[in-house]
Amino acid sequence: MYTAYPIDCAAEDVDVLIALLADTGFDSFEETETGVTAYGLREQLERDTATLRSLQDRFAFTYYSEHLEEKNWNAIWESGFQPIRIDDRLSLRATFHPPVPEVKYDLVIDPKMSFGTGHHATTYMMCELLLEHFPAHPAPGQRVLDYGCGTGVLGILAKRLGADQVDAVDIEPWAIENSRENAATNHVIFDRLVVGTLDEILTGMPYDLVLANINRNVLLASAEALSGNTRPGGRVYASGILLQDADSVIDRYRRAGFAHLRTVAREDWRALEFIRE
Repeated sequence: MYTAYPIDCAAEDVDVLIALLADTGFDSFEETETGVTAYGLREQLERDTATLRSLQDRFAFTYYSEHLEEKNWNAIWESGFQPIRIDDRLSLRATFHPPVPEVKYDLVIDPKMSFGTGHHATTYMMCELLLEHFPAHPAPGQRVLDYGCGTGVLGILAKRLGADQVDAVDIEPWAIENSRENAATNHVIFDRLVVGTLDEILTGMPYDLVLANINRNVLLASAEALSGNTRPGGRVYASGILLQDADSVIDRYRRAGFAHLRTVAREDWRALEFIRE
């Protein structure tokens, strides 16, 4: 059973609130004319309410809660899920949307409870970076890590773009199952799908490319581990970073042995490209 939290807030606060609530365990989100509706498990009502109250100290918004029956869940996210299009290169859509044959990569991603369907600016930027990466770096045998895979969209796109090996890890079991299902729908197979932390997927074999669309705190804590498991000359694409947090992430990764190549901006969000020195 789920609880819905319709939030009435300023339009410029929607993306930030979604990111902060996603980090604290809310399951999914639906943007509305007056703000956003967040969804959480009913048994987490007390925790989720406390989270919302704490955020009211930083943002001007009102909210209320209402319990939903399980039967309503699919209809809710389906009604709010709109396809994403990145020019003529990529479409991200759900199974109930019609095919988009005019794009090069037409990916079918059913998000369920995972975060990362492309509606969020960070996923959009990460997909753009990936679309640029493989034509610019066509070396065979590339090993890719999708860190915090969610729906699996980034790892799936990497496979479709030509990555030889793609491993994925997420702390949420339902995210791993969602990634597995989405991979099958798109006719690709992850080489490894692991429920757990970063340490539980690392084997000592360095990656050529790490995709980390998570959040500032996890990125800061993971800098040394990623440095030790990215080959010299390999890249890390990192997002889930707000404008005001970008400098701290850049500084941390420089100290861990990376050079900062560029920053990509979309709305209030930033994606960062690093190269292992």
